Amino acid sequence: MGHADDELAIRSLAAAYTDAVNRRDGEGMAAVYAPDGILEAPSAGSPVQGIEKLAKRFKRLVEEEREFLMQLTHSGVVEIDGDRATARWWFSEIKRPTGKGFEYILGTYQDEVVRLKSGWRFARRTVAAPFRWKLPSDGISTQDLPQFLALTGLPST
Repeated sequence: MGHADDELAIRSLAAAYTDAVNRRDGEGMAAVYAPDGILEAPSAGSPVQGIEKLAKRFKRLVEEEREFLMQLTHSGVVEIDGDRATARWWFSEIKRPTGKGFEYILGTYQDEVVRLKSGWRFARRTVAAPFRWKLPSDGISTQDLPQFLALTGLPST
């Protein structure tokens, strides 16, 4: 696999995670990690390590803790060094924690990525979301979402 192929595979890995987030697929969110992969979100407490614990955490997030979650991954940089790489991705997110109002977030993922027999996987993702705004609830309705958002698990029109 050449350098360009490796970079494309790592970019696809980040895209697969975001796709799983938006489909509300906790198992899919965990599947992009190495078996002993780590998610570190300092604002959310202790790091979570291991694919089983990650899957459990992500399933709880999308099934119980978020009524709505839509994430967009923006620009990213990837630096490859043999079978290891680092990457940084900027993201935005609109979420509605269960029982609360909508929030808009801007943040980054700082990634350590490793090549396994199964392909590139996240060895460690550190997420920081320093920019957060509560959105006004007036005029926001999940009942008016287009059909394609049915993938998120929300009722569509």
